[in-house]
Amino acid sequence: MPVALWIVVAAAAVYVAASVRIVKQWEEMLVFLFGRLVAVRSPGLHVVWRFFETAVVIDKRIATTEFRTEGTLSKDKVPVTLLAVLFWKVADVRRAALEVKNYQAAIDLAAQTTLRDIVSRSDLEQLLSDQRRLDELIAEQIRERATSWGIEVLNVEIRDLEIPASLQDVLSRKAQAQAEKEARRIYGEAEVVAAEEFLRAARLYEGSPVAFRLRGLNVLLEAVKSDQNTLVFLPTELTDMLRAVAPAPTPRDEAPPSGGRD
Repeated sequence: MPVALWIVVAAAAVYVAASVRIVKQWEEMLVFLFGRLVAVRSPGLHVVWRFFETAVVIDKRIATTEFRTEGTLSKDKVPVTLLAVLFWKVADVRRAALEVKNYQAAIDLAAQTTLRDIVSRSDLEQLLSDQRRLDELIAEQIRERATSWGIEVLNVEIRDLEIPASLQDVLSRKAQAQAEKEARRIYGEAEVVAAEEFLRAARLYEGSPVAFRLRGLNVLLEAVKSDQNTLVFLPTELTDMLRAVAPAPTPRDEAPPSGGRD
């Protein structure tokens, strides 16, 4: 075989080997012939003829994008720094490659502008207390923009919210005041319940003096059974009750002992 033929065969083999492309399981490849899209290749082994065809491989796995606002004023004129994470993936590789020049950069800018818009239209109370609704609202607005780019927006999660330190102190005092107010309300309700129960018990004892005496004796017994030396103050009502319960002395008990015969 002539040497020239060997050279041609070797060059052809090198050309074919250089044209082989491997598409991974999580990728799709777009093939362009002289700049025109001719095929979308699925995962596997493919041949893309060099110098004639070009290939663009797009990753279809879920990606994350962090975006934040720096000192954006809320609706009530409070500077807020908000950090959020966007979860998204490429759903249509044709649109992602043809409709937007750089879909990753477009997602970043869309997320930042949407976050600023949401913060400027929300007051601080909403930003602090209703973050789940904000997550859904941000994701919905980004989704409206990204769908035309072939991007599927999964969800948004707010990771951090920063406000000025002076305002943090004010909010802390407000939260403490709210907690103290709630504690006082609960304590007042407990006092009302206790008063109602005491009134009910008083009515029962009023109708049954024996039950009242037994209850007093039980309280006294519990105090005496204590392991430590306990000083017990008895109300006059309880001493009167004990006198009423104690048996009256007989005449024999009251007579003094005789000293001898007269």
